[in-house]
Amino acid sequence: MSRGMMSIRFSCLILAAATLLGNAPGLLAQTRPDLSGIWTRTGSAANQPFVKENPPLKPAAKAVYDENREGTDEGHDEMDPTTYCLPLGMPRIFSLNNPFEIVQTAREVFMLFESDHMQRRIYMDGRKMPENYPLTYAGFSTGRYDGDTLVVETAGLSDLTWIDQSGTPHSDALKVTERIRRTSPSMLEIAFRFDDPKTFTRPLEDTKTYQLRPDWSIMENIGYCEDRFRYNYGKQLFKGTVDWQSPEQAAGR
Repeated sequence: MSRGMMSIRFSCLILAAATLLGNAPGLLAQTRPDLSGIWTRTGSAANQPFVKENPPLKPAAKAVYDENREGTDEGHDEMDPTTYCLPLGMPRIFSLNNPFEIVQTAREVFMLFESDHMQRRIYMDGRKMPENYPLTYAGFSTGRYDGDTLVVETAGLSDLTWIDQSGTPHSDALKVTERIRRTSPSMLEIAFRFDDPKTFTRPLEDTKTYQLRPDWSIMENIGYCEDRFRYNYGKQLFKGTVDWQSPEQAAGR
């Protein structure tokens, strides 16, 4: 084969490869960092709050924080929204030791949590949060890859939740930024940043680490609400002694 023919054939191979890659975004997506797997917190404490002490709160938020805590190390149960079976929500769910699973696709990243059976959908296609998007417990999350790191931005978070179990409140203006990366084959690191100009005088930052659990599976865990239901209402309900009438029905109206 002549040198000229070899050059033409080589050029054709390059063109074919470029065309194939251009028409197959899934192949390009294979270069993304692999964060998939089931992860759980590291460290001796099962629950580790984001706010260790003296959060930089504005006066109104500080009053709520003090009321939530009333001198205790953690918030009082009767003030805790989860006592009334509200979801843990984002970001508090990350302060627990219960596992979560990361599932990556080309267009989305899913986080499936054992606690509350909660799920997050992180959009990777460049979309923005729609106007007038309702406040939710998981919020609206968008992401992008920055080298070996998944950068996630979340907004639209319900202000009924706490930042963590220490009783730190937040407003509907809370924005959470996560930088998620694998520091070793078995370790995951998430650096959190909380921006809330209605609540904090400056952003809060914290980093938590998680260990890969290759032999685990995600279970359903809503036991804390089930236990409270059984203790407070279950026995009466099962005996038929609970009156489920509305006040209007009870008054005969």
